[in-house]
Amino acid sequence: MHSSKPRLLTGDRPTGKLHLGHYVGSLANRVRLQHQYESFFIIADLHTLTTRPERAHIGQIPLFIREIVLDYLAVGIDPEISTIFVQSAIPETYELNLLFEMLVTVPRLERLPSLKDMARDANLETMPFGLLGYPVLQAVDILLPRAQAVPVGKDNQAHVELAREMARRFNNLYGEVFPEPEEIVGDVPTLIGTDGKNKMSKSLGNAIFLSDDAATVELKVKGMYTDPKRLRATDPGTVEGNPVFDYHEAFNPDKDEVAELKERYRAGKVGDVEVKAKLTRALNNFLEPIREKRAYYIAHPTLPQDVLANGIRRMQAEAKETMEIVRAHTGLSYSLDLFVDDIDIFGNE
Repeated sequence: MHSSKPRLLTGDRPTGKLHLGHYVGSLANRVRLQHQYESFFIIADLHTLTTRPERAHIGQIPLFIREIVLDYLAVGIDPEISTIFVQSAIPETYELNLLFEMLVTVPRLERLPSLKDMARDANLETMPFGLLGYPVLQAVDILLPRAQAVPVGKDNQAHVELAREMARRFNNLYGEVFPEPEEIVGDVPTLIGTDGKNKMSKSLGNAIFLSDDAATVELKVKGMYTDPKRLRATDPGTVEGNPVFDYHEAFNPDKDEVAELKERYRAGKVGDVEVKAKLTRALNNFLEPIREKRAYYIAHPTLPQDVLANGIRRMQAEAKETMEIVRAHTGLSYSLDLFVDDIDIFGNE
């Protein structure tokens, strides 16, 4: 199923259900891009091991993979035109990773600022070898399907640049095999969490999930941080940097209503209760079709299972083809040929 469209790869680590921050930051963009690119969406389970290698954590991964597949399908990723697969189901990932590890230096990897941040966030005092190699494994993810495009936020541009370097280094040593992937840098907004302090994150408990029911959304919106200086509904309020209005901007399609609420809020003519009630309505209107699609797939479990199985088979075929080319170019195919009649390294007559 080779397409004339350029190829794209992006994905998520399976660490839990996806939330509104994921939707604004990447999912909406992917649903759009899947029509312009031959899209591969990776559920990158091996990447979670870099900071969470415990057996108990590994035991949760299948559940998280299931949730992500349901979220992908519910928001509109189309399995007829896109490939959804699980990283660890592709054995060639490990093989290409080993080869790529030989083509990059430790100082080059240590220059990537995101690794120090990841180590700090995971409370790691020293850097595990696997975490240092995280960007190498990312380069493998991108180059195994020979992707030409990678949607990234600004904080991950350095990782795509490393993948470009890996492709160049390999091609210079062994001949042209890999494209140098281009970044698609969207003007990706970061959605602040309901606490108004940090970006939305499952671990911080400030997230509204795509799978939350209407009552849960209402509860979370009621508890949202607003303007801390505003003590009464008659006090003039600040709209800028106020999470409730940020969410109205992102999810309320009635722009006149949003403008009117802002005006009244600044003038001290509307209370948080009304602003939040209207946000709850807008969010639930946005989430309802997503919930319905998710419920449909939960009620027909063979459908998401088939989507994943087909995606894995598709990616396995791509990976096999890539590695055959890699082995031929590097000369590493010799081990596969050792016992073929016309190759005899022992000098037997």
